[in-house]
Amino acid sequence: LVMKYISGGDLAARLRAAPGGRLDEKTVTEWAVQVADVLAYLHGLPTTIVYPDLKPSNIILDGNTGRLMLIDFGFSRSINQAQENGVTAVGTMGYAPPEIFSGQVEPLSDIYSLGSTMFHLLTGADPQNNPLLIFDFQKNPRPRQINPQLSDQMERILMKTVEYSADSRFSSAEELCHVLKEH
Repeated sequence: LVMKYISGGDLAARLRAAPGGRLDEKTVTEWAVQVADVLAYLHGLPTTIVYPDLKPSNIILDGNTGRLMLIDFGFSRSINQAQENGVTAVGTMGYAPPEIFSGQVEPLSDIYSLGSTMFHLLTGADPQNNPLLIFDFQKNPRPRQINPQLSDQMERILMKTVEYSADSRFSSAEELCHVLKEH
């Protein structure tokens, strides 16, 4: 096991240091494109890899290159491995999608976790504080009610990524990456 030192900080630290406790839409969009691109790569491998613990503290911003890196692949699983071993994927409450807790592991789960991460970075509202209900937008504030500076389009992107039903989310990390790049 080789561990590489990355000079830089994680996105949770960036968020804590941000004025108003949230980050700007342009920056978060650029970061989300990079993460969606990595997820698309992992999902496209001959043996699909899912990364069910995506959250701000597991994303490092390299101080030298400005590139993001995902760390802590401890919970990562190939789809086959997870299903054969009856592994219950464990993520972090608030960032992990509902299906994870019934042992369902699929690429669309990572889209939820990325959406939850973006929601936290853009609104400052930590999904861990209300993990089971925060994305029930009938009962809880929509992203623009928390941060009125967000665009309509970003609100729609966020809400689609964190749909309760995986089938209602973006169909793939590639699709999400494309939509974010267009945005």
